[in-house]
Amino acid sequence: MKFSASWLGDFTDLSAAGGLDGVARHLEQAGFPVEGIERSGPDGILDVEITPNRPDAMNHRGLAREISAIGAVPGRTPEAAPLPGGGPGASELASVEIAVPALCRRFGARVIEGISEAPAGPAVRSRLSALGAKSISAPVDATNYALWDLGQPLHAFDLDRLAGRRIVVRKARRGEKLVTLDGIERTLQPSDIVVADAERAVSLAGIMGGLDTAVRPDTRNVLLEAAWWDPASIRKTSRRLGMHTDASHRFERGADPEAIPEALDLAARLVLESAGGRLASGRIDARGKPFKRRTVPLRLSRLRLLAGDERLDLEFAAEALRRLGFVPERKGKRFSVAVPSFRRDVAIEDDLVEEVLRVYGYDRLPSTVPPARGPGRHLDPLREIEERMADLGVASGLSETISYPFVDHASDEAGFTRWIAASGGSNQPLPLANPLDETRRDLRSSLLPGVLDALSRNVRHGARSAGLFEVGRGFGRPGEPDRPESYEDRRFAFAVTGEVRPHWSAATALQQADFYDAKGIFQALVAPWASPEQLRWSAFEDSGFAPGATAVVRTSQGDVLGVVGRVGPSESDRRRLPGAVFAGEVLVEALAREAPRTRFAPFSPYPAIEADVSFSHGNDLTWERIEQFVAELGLAHLERLEIADRYSGPELGESRVKTTLRLRFRSPERTLEQEEVNTERDRLVAALERNLGASF
Repeated sequence: MKFSASWLGDFTDLSAAGGLDGVARHLEQAGFPVEGIERSGPDGILDVEITPNRPDAMNHRGLAREISAIGAVPGRTPEAAPLPGGGPGASELASVEIAVPALCRRFGARVIEGISEAPAGPAVRSRLSALGAKSISAPVDATNYALWDLGQPLHAFDLDRLAGRRIVVRKARRGEKLVTLDGIERTLQPSDIVVADAERAVSLAGIMGGLDTAVRPDTRNVLLEAAWWDPASIRKTSRRLGMHTDASHRFERGADPEAIPEALDLAARLVLESAGGRLASGRIDARGKPFKRRTVPLRLSRLRLLAGDERLDLEFAAEALRRLGFVPERKGKRFSVAVPSFRRDVAIEDDLVEEVLRVYGYDRLPSTVPPARGPGRHLDPLREIEERMADLGVASGLSETISYPFVDHASDEAGFTRWIAASGGSNQPLPLANPLDETRRDLRSSLLPGVLDALSRNVRHGARSAGLFEVGRGFGRPGEPDRPESYEDRRFAFAVTGEVRPHWSAATALQQADFYDAKGIFQALVAPWASPEQLRWSAFEDSGFAPGATAVVRTSQGDVLGVVGRVGPSESDRRRLPGAVFAGEVLVEALAREAPRTRFAPFSPYPAIEADVSFSHGNDLTWERIEQFVAELGLAHLERLEIADRYSGPELGESRVKTTLRLRFRSPERTLEQEEVNTERDRLVAALERNLGASF
């Protein structure tokens, strides 16, 4: 992007900055590489690379602010003569209505009557020409000048060609037509924002004006417009229509709403100086959804931790931030920093640290070798658990997937709102400040939607069976502004569908995955930290899961550990999931709290004896109750208890099922006799019949 040195000199002392070469060095330090300098007499043109997240630097005042801050040179504020007043007010000559307050949060306008055909002044035309902009007319040149001066795009309307002298900001009607300034007729969609008059659309908001209401040689009355437009909407329309303009380039990245009044006054002054006319008193300033002023804390401990330099202090940080337009206020041992409206890229404490270090100079930070640590160890214990779970997932026959952490909470996570709440999350999502896609505008609260979408793609591409897992962060937890990491939690999600078998070498026939396959995977994933005996399973309902086939899992202490269930029909239809799909999610941090101390127990060298017990019972008898009952019974030498089979059929009746328990007995001291095992088995049969209503 090109910048004029003389224009920059209006706002900063270039001599104190070291001339053009010094300016280039300061901009390099600020993070804006200078790709070339074209010297032309007393002036010079700098070709500067501006990163997409810094629209505030895409104008001469913004770039001069950076030069002054980095070079510690005084800034300048040119004095401007007051604008003439008197006559009718602008709101008497035109009206503005905002029908989409979330997409247009501010719309300003100034009215000038009785202008002549005179061109813009030579100084304006010279500066625009140096940047490669063609002079068109006094009003249009004034808007272009304000764009390059302040960074605020403007548009000039022929006021007499606006039906009813009325402006309405609204969404386009389906199939609505608009001929833009380039002479091309555009077919609009309801997702497009337009500036309309009382009859039709007259401008494609934030991108390009319409031809019918453009300023012409015979134009005498002008309405100058400056507004703030929703970046995501402008980006979507710009890409759909293949239109990239200076205006859309800035609006897509976020314009400064507070620059609107000054930009209108600057453009009006330039028109009056060259084409004359009468300026209507006052400005039209229509407001949509209000902006929230951001304040971000800055702690000395965080500053020094990220910088690795104990020489930094909060006094220097506050001064550096003031130079960049921030407003720091000391509150105890930290600063509360008000973020200026033109810095949409600054949202968290680490962003402030980066700003301070740009002024301080990265080259001044000490170079240190990271401390050596033991091989194979992670700094984060939770990461060790995640890697172990990933290994267990692969051992269970699953493949790892990685999905975007961005979702549309209202649609992607609508089926899992109760689970998100039960797992400690919030159903008020964290929205992205500048989403690249309207379908991915929030940070995810759960990993389940991403895993299910990946599973759907695999099955639709021909996989007869599929099992996937993902390890990642959820962002739905209510957090504290001082600790951005407090919004995150660690999760492990998986999903299976199709044909499964116990092991690749097993000769048994393939069978369709069911709830117990998913339950077995869940138990295998958490086994190193929570044994099956420590898990508590209870029925759970959520619209994304099938009723009667879903359970929430808690630890022995009652903490929610995860969920397992069959994906419900509405969720399956929406994600185009064929057949039965079973999914689960584990809360890694809850699992870490269950982590037992490693203990060694000698294994028995003697053989085990297994015994089966089959009985029918009411379908309201849970496995958790059976486990608890057998444990309380205290069968001698019982090593393991598991379900070998479970059957339901018409001969048993609707309310009864048949369960087969498999018991493994073993002594650490001797070989057991079959009669000993039979005695304990008979004890269990009698107790089940007497206490749990079992039938044999």
